Amino acid sequence: MRPFITPFTLSTLCVAVVCGIPASAQQSSPTMNQEPHHQRLTYVRHMRVFELKLAPGESTSDYILDHDGAILALTDATVRLHRGGTAGEPRPVAAGRADLGQFTGEPVTQRLENAGTAPLRAVVVENLRDKGWMTPPALMAPGTTLQTENRGFAVYDMRLSPSTRTIAHTHQNPSFIFIMSGTVMAQGGGGEFEFPLEQGRTWWFPSSGADQPHTLTLADGATEAHVICVETK
Repeated sequence: MRPFITPFTLSTLCVAVVCGIPASAQQSSPTMNQEPHHQRLTYVRHMRVFELKLAPGESTSDYILDHDGAILALTDATVRLHRGGTAGEPRPVAAGRADLGQFTGEPVTQRLENAGTAPLRAVVVENLRDKGWMTPPALMAPGTTLQTENRGFAVYDMRLSPSTRTIAHTHQNPSFIFIMSGTVMAQGGGGEFEFPLEQGRTWWFPSSGADQPHTLTLADGATEAHVICVETK
């Protein structure tokens, strides 16, 4: 697995050296699905999504990552990774930054500590495929930029403004949408009822498939909105 070089990456949150952790410790550790700080939000086909919250000074238990993962930081914070009995250096977490890691066939065990003074909140997505990852074409829509991708995920940064009030696209695979800022109106395919997504209601798991387009529109009175979309290949 290639190294990560950005200040906040899955090497900070989701990479451990397997040879530095006894096999017995890996076998006795829970998976992320069993770790109590990871609260599962949904399980759709081969996509499983968790919300992770850690208060300042709080740590997860040791847990195993055994499938490809994507993590989206929702707050600025400082974290420390514990692996192989060694505590890493504190690293900054940048809100709105998504990073990816490949763990299918290469499981790792770790414990994560919030080493700063601000709460940590993040979304973690698992791709439960063991093989056969898909390579759908990149989304091509106004205000949409591919932030990062690997074999398991594509992460898109979407910006709505008075000049780009509407973004419409279709996913071939399960995805989720998070509203980083602003307010948008969301609508699924087939003329489904339109509903708001804002800071108080930030999640949406739109349907996938060629016949299931969905649309995001800048809400009346809003000047801009920032949306992150994670597609699980």
